[in-house]
Amino acid sequence: MQAKLNGKRVVITGMGTVSPFGSGADVLTESILDGKSGVSVDNELKDRKDIASFVSSRVPQIDFTSIPRQYLRTMSDMSKFAYFAAKEALETAGFETATDDTALFLGSTTSSYAAWVDGVGKYKNENMGTIPSENVFQTMNHSLLLNISQSLGLKIDCFGLNTACSTGIINAGLAYLAISNGLMQKVLCGGADEWHPLLTGQFFTLNAAVTKFNDEPQKASRPFDKNRGGIVCGEGAGILFIESLESALKRNAKIYGEIIGFANSTETRSISVSSRESIKRCMSAALENAKILPDKVDFISAHATSTVIGDIEESEAIKQIFGDKVLVSSFKGHLGHTMAASGIIELVAALKMMEKENFAGTLNLENVDEKCGGVNHFSGVKKLEVNIFIKNSFGLGGSNSSLIIRRYK
Repeated sequence: MQAKLNGKRVVITGMGTVSPFGSGADVLTESILDGKSGVSVDNELKDRKDIASFVSSRVPQIDFTSIPRQYLRTMSDMSKFAYFAAKEALETAGFETATDDTALFLGSTTSSYAAWVDGVGKYKNENMGTIPSENVFQTMNHSLLLNISQSLGLKIDCFGLNTACSTGIINAGLAYLAISNGLMQKVLCGGADEWHPLLTGQFFTLNAAVTKFNDEPQKASRPFDKNRGGIVCGEGAGILFIESLESALKRNAKIYGEIIGFANSTETRSISVSSRESIKRCMSAALENAKILPDKVDFISAHATSTVIGDIEESEAIKQIFGDKVLVSSFKGHLGHTMAASGIIELVAALKMMEKENFAGTLNLENVDEKCGGVNHFSGVKKLEVNIFIKNSFGLGGSNSSLIIRRYK
């Protein structure tokens, strides 16, 4: 899909994250720039005999008691993460609470694994009468959407597209389209997910979960590196507050960046890996939507999950459009893969780095795989003035998305 716009400009005025580094966009960005890793050995995995992947990237313990009890009881972890991220997005946008004209575009990969396992366990033990009522609201497909809309008192449009790992960016893209076409003024948008051993187990079944570096977990996620071996599954939430430029200027809001392009494409040759052709088609459509040429892009925040095939296909697509003229990195070396939250968490980090004019390269990139070559990969931290960057995000099932951000001047 390529966006068709009526001319309204759309800007980002608020952002919030909960990540493996904790709650907040500042701790996220500083941790990445400091070269830290949010990956660690997970004892729930290590104690099992049926899996060879022992690492995860989990959100550290957070006190969620500030969430009103009537809302907290129906929330699984992903909704708690999203609540904190949404509150931060509102606060950085200059609001104590959501206004009556704030809409919501929010989704996840699945509903709560933990709630499903609990309910199924009670069912199998023939004791369904002990299933708590809140289990219903934690296992609904739109659990995240209903919990956040209720807890924030959002009274108008609430939508959620659930497209696995591309969820956050696609929801931001749809919100962008809605505002640019005059359908909405203000939108909270993004994605969230929570980790469970089943999540890593499913990727292990797909031969996509990393089994190397169990004894050195901080080296386990290594996008583009010759010695990479798969995904480190994680969790978190990333949410943007976006609005029309007219709305932002009217209230003298701080503008972190302007969304100027969006596109998505569907992969039909494989249900698990996006091809270079479909990725190229997505990025090309986003550039056309933004009305810019490839040489105007300064940085690409790659999806790159550290899988052998996925990193090659994205690198090749980037090479075919940009050559080696644009700097490329993946923050999943630092974060692992936070699933539906990943796109917006990584976008927020890039926005903060654009403000600081310091950009982090890919962590653990020691030897670039020659099959990922021809692209300007980098590691460490570079002093860099970025005016335009692309955030790529691809999901299982063939859903690709690219969002283009420009520095607001």
